Amino acid sequence: MHILKAFCLAFSTYSRIPMIRVYPNKKNMRYMLCFLPFVGAAVGALFMLWFHVCILIGIDHACFSAVAAVLSVLVTGGIHADGYLDTNDALSSYGTKQKMLEILKDPHVGAFGIITAIVYYVLYFGFLNEVSIYGEAGMIALGFVISRSVCSLEISLMRNAKNSGMLYEVSSSSNKPVTVFVSVVLTALCAAVMVMLSAYIGFLVILCQAGLILYYKFVVAKKIGGITGDTCGYFIQMSELLTVIAVVVGGKLVPFLPVIPSVSSLLLLI
Repeated sequence: MHILKAFCLAFSTYSRIPMIRVYPNKKNMRYMLCFLPFVGAAVGALFMLWFHVCILIGIDHACFSAVAAVLSVLVTGGIHADGYLDTNDALSSYGTKQKMLEILKDPHVGAFGIITAIVYYVLYFGFLNEVSIYGEAGMIALGFVISRSVCSLEISLMRNAKNSGMLYEVSSSSNKPVTVFVSVVLTALCAAVMVMLSAYIGFLVILCQAGLILYYKFVVAKKIGGITGDTCGYFIQMSELLTVIAVVVGGKLVPFLPVIPSVSSLLLLI
C-alpha cells in the first residue's frame, strides 16, 4: 500500500497527471523518489506519441518542435522550469551562499532568470527541429527518464543546502539504499538502450550527462552550499537540453565516423 501511495504522491507532486490524493507523511514519502523517473517516462511516452502523430499525418518540423519543447512544462506544471529560472537568478547574483538561498526562496523572477529561459527554449526548439527519425526521438524520450533518475540519485547522496523545505522533507523521509539502487538501475538501462540504438550518440549523451553532474556538484551545489528543490529543477532542465543537443549533434557526426554495427543491423543478419 505504501508503494502505491508513494507512486501517487510522486506523480501528484512532480506532474499535473491526475492521481488519488495522498497525504505526504514520512511513510508515504519513503519510496517517493523511486517513482520520480516514471514521471519522466510518462513525458517520454507523450513525446514519442506526438512525434509519431507528426510523422503519420505530416505535421511540419516547426510545429512538432514547438509542442515538444513545452511538453515537459505542460506535464509537470513547470515545477522544474521554475527551479531553472530561480537557480540562474541566484548564480547570476554572485552573492554569498545565504544571499543565493534568499534569491531561491523569493517568488519573484529576475532579469537573468528570464534571459536564460529565453536562451534555453530557443536552443531547445532549434535542436528539436532537427529531429526526424524514430531512433533520435527515442533517445530524447529516454533522456526524460535519465534526468530524473540521476536527480533522485543526487538527492539521496548530496547534502541539502538547508534543513527545511519540500526537498529536505522528501530526502530525509526516503529509503536511500532502495532509491539509489532503483536510480542506478534505471539510469544504466536507459544508457544501455541509447548505446544499442547508436553507440556514438549514446556515448556522447553519457559524456554530456557526466559533465553536467560534475558541474552541478562542484560548481552549482558548491556555490549554494548544497542542493535545493530549485537546483534539482535546474539539473533536470539542463539534462534534457543537453540530451537533445547531444542526440542531434551526434546524429550529424555519425556519417563521418567509422561504422559500428547497431543492434538493429545485427539482428537483420541473423
